[in-house]
Amino acid sequence: MRPSTPGAAELAIAERVMAFVPDGSTLQFGIGSTPEAIAGGLTARRDLGIHTSLLGDRVLDLIECGAVTNARKGLDRGVTVAGMLVGTRRLYDYAHENPEVELRQIAYTHGASVLSRLEGFIAINSAVEVDLTGQVNAESVRGVHVGAVGGAVDFMRGAAAAPGGCSIVALPSTARDGALSRIVSKLSNGVATAPRSDVHLVATEHGVADLRGRSLRERAEQMIAIAEPAFREELTVASRDLT
Repeated sequence: MRPSTPGAAELAIAERVMAFVPDGSTLQFGIGSTPEAIAGGLTARRDLGIHTSLLGDRVLDLIECGAVTNARKGLDRGVTVAGMLVGTRRLYDYAHENPEVELRQIAYTHGASVLSRLEGFIAINSAVEVDLTGQVNAESVRGVHVGAVGGAVDFMRGAAAAPGGCSIVALPSTARDGALSRIVSKLSNGVATAPRSDVHLVATEHGVADLRGRSLRERAEQMIAIAEPAFREELTVASRDLT
């Protein structure tokens, strides 16, 4: 599986998210073009660590350019930890019999007791849509299930428990060539993959909403500010039902 080619929205999102990823962070990247674009934009960082479920070619790029060294990880120092490899032959050849790469069981890669010990752990995941309070749908498109719950919630909660940790949900503000807003008043089919309590930051190409410590009204204001401008008026009207 070759890495995706990011579009303008994904590149703009990556630019915004990079401000929240300091040197020495330990990172988890979810599946999709947006997390891949964010990984691709971190080449100037130093001493990043990797503890993730899916390890792809974009992370290998970070290793080869020296951005990822795993030198400052609280656990598994010097080692990239993942649950599986999903990439090209170049990635598989690099990992083959390489002591600096370990594939571990899900109980370890996703384990709360492990993730909470990774200082500066940042979970970077994408979503289908996010509502005005910060609830995340990452498995249903217009009422049709396209995936399962997955491990994003494990990593979000691990990041919340880790010292200096942060969970980031990154997604373009629209779908279907701008016809649909992915910042919504209500999730499609009522599917909430992650509750609002597990989300710290939501990023689109229009900005980053910091939901930490916010009331429902404040959350809605933050989310509307990062929505596509064409949908902000109707979202503002919908937000009036929030206390």
